[in-house]
Amino acid sequence: MSRLVVLLLLLISSPVLSSQAPLLLSGELRAEKSQSFFSPTTDSWRVEVQWLMPEGQVAQPEEIVAVFDGAAIQGEIDSQIAVLETAEEKLDKDDSKFAQDVLEKTYALKRAELLLKKAGIDAAVPKQYLSAYEYESYQVAEKQAESAVRKARKELAQAELTREVATKKQRAKIASTQAILAYKRAQLESMSVRAERSGPVLYGKHPWTGERVFVGMTAQPGWLIAEIPSLSNLYVEAWLHEVDAERVRSGQDAALVFDAYLERRIPVHLADIGTQPQKRQELGPGLYYRLVFKFIEQPELELLPGMGARIEFPQRLEEDGQ
Repeated sequence: MSRLVVLLLLLISSPVLSSQAPLLLSGELRAEKSQSFFSPTTDSWRVEVQWLMPEGQVAQPEEIVAVFDGAAIQGEIDSQIAVLETAEEKLDKDDSKFAQDVLEKTYALKRAELLLKKAGIDAAVPKQYLSAYEYESYQVAEKQAESAVRKARKELAQAELTREVATKKQRAKIASTQAILAYKRAQLESMSVRAERSGPVLYGKHPWTGERVFVGMTAQPGWLIAEIPSLSNLYVEAWLHEVDAERVRSGQDAALVFDAYLERRIPVHLADIGTQPQKRQELGPGLYYRLVFKFIEQPELELLPGMGARIEFPQRLEEDGQ
């Protein structure tokens, strides 16, 4: 091994040199308060982002910010409308049919009651004024008329019950279809998300790759698609690999440089360190602690959440009074 290589290895492994190496992190400007837009829940495990308001454009309240593909839901709505129309037509048709049946049974009962009344008059004739055969015939006819009335009443009651049950059953089917239709329409409405506040639109990031959301991307339910941040109470978020966790402490000062303002070094302090490390697939293997940096003095710059920044700790923790 040459002397030069040995010398380089010694310099790299030297505790003096390594202790002086600054800790550099990449961060992103964020807002403490914002309206977030998430991909909606559908019957499918994913949904396509069909349209997005241009990033950076200022949205006004009630303006549409994002539209998701609702073609499948619209198809289901059309199908349910057809089912509803068919059910309503069947209700009208069956109700007319059963109403006619009830009307016929009502007429049959009235006719039977009139025949019973006539049979009662005949049966009331004193026996001495009739032959034995006529008298017995009138008595039998009255009993038969009474039986016919009872039967007619039962048939009318059955017809009315049949009509009532069929109507309730069909109305229940209609109500169920209407409920499904209302749910599907609300689901379709949720495919278009609207702003509740005025502010610039910022796109979210793919939770696996870290790339910005774009039109045509398929997202799973609950993914952050966009947000409208408040321009007050801004902070910078960064992620620190677990191997470097001992190199920082809460309250430590650092210098921040925004990608858009490379000539400006802005003093910040580390306001918060996450208590539990997390996996960040877009950052690579291992676990990462979430760091929150606050401005020591609010910089007089035009800042927009989502802006990238570089954070530099000028020296190791052990040299900063430790």
